[in-house]
Amino acid sequence: MSSGALDDAAPNDAAPETLQAESQEEDGIAPTASDTTEPRPLLVAVPDLEPEPEPESWAAPESKAEPQSEPKSDDIFVPERPKRELLTLDKPEPPQRPPGTGRDEMMPREEDTDALDIAGSPRAALREAGLAVPKMHQLVRREDTTMWAFGVRASEALHWWLEIRQAAEETGWMPVLLGAPEEWRDSGEAIIHEGDDELGRADGIDAADLLHDKAAEAGEPARGVPILPRRGDSDFATPQRDGLMGLVETDAGWKIPAMFPWKGSTNWELYGAEHAAILKRWHHRFDAELVAMTYDVLELYVPHPPGADEALGVASEAYAYCPDLLDSGVPTLEDLAEHMIRSKAWYFRWT
Repeated sequence: MSSGALDDAAPNDAAPETLQAESQEEDGIAPTASDTTEPRPLLVAVPDLEPEPEPESWAAPESKAEPQSEPKSDDIFVPERPKRELLTLDKPEPPQRPPGTGRDEMMPREEDTDALDIAGSPRAALREAGLAVPKMHQLVRREDTTMWAFGVRASEALHWWLEIRQAAEETGWMPVLLGAPEEWRDSGEAIIHEGDDELGRADGIDAADLLHDKAAEAGEPARGVPILPRRGDSDFATPQRDGLMGLVETDAGWKIPAMFPWKGSTNWELYGAEHAAILKRWHHRFDAELVAMTYDVLELYVPHPPGADEALGVASEAYAYCPDLLDSGVPTLEDLAEHMIRSKAWYFRWT
């Protein structure tokens, strides 16, 4: 359920510190540049990887004269962190220009920037917030709601998402990574379809009841002692390749799958309204943010993952939401819970 910004190196080379795996031991299992054809489940068993050592600072000794006490089981999980901590990264570096080419030749004069803006595009609002984004186009339009998009390199994708998300309260535009452009050649009809008011329908859905019903439909998940190492990674699958950055005018990212709506999981009978209800629930509980929405993948950034006391219950919700998780690299519900205790990147794919 996991899988990371601004140079031409491999995507993970320039990833910000807060997006790196919390243990340096996991560097060897990060996705490589060759994994570009299709996102893969990011929970994989690694037999030769030792479990992550517990940080010493989580169980400080009672005094300098006494030996350090053993950590209690409730003390080994992620401590509380400031809200929106991921949104404090540095701004992306400007692109490199050919030698001998000045800024004036590469960039339009300030008085000419309005001429590049298409009516209704987010560029003017983003520029007022200090973000000079490339010229963009309408990707999908449904009634009075439009999704705009521009192309991003894999090395820049997460930085652009962070920058635009950080300014969203000021601009009114929420970002979402959309994956490969070829998935949108038909103006999104392969991923987005016309329908009723899914966002309005979401208001009448009780997410807890919905997840309870879907859990019964999914059946009893595999259970057992976890064999996967506990990981604290923050790597995402979608930014591992070049793609599109989408922008939607809304005050909450969890609304986006219902605004068009998204149908990547129609084989599990989840539509835009159901996604909005469940993502809203996790946003309220864990500050979960929608990062990516491709043909059949949703990825969330989760600043405050569940603690040990609720991890198994949240894993059960995740299984009810996407039963394919336990068919694609996560052997048991306990493994899923172990991962969700610390992971800030939640990956869902409906096959």
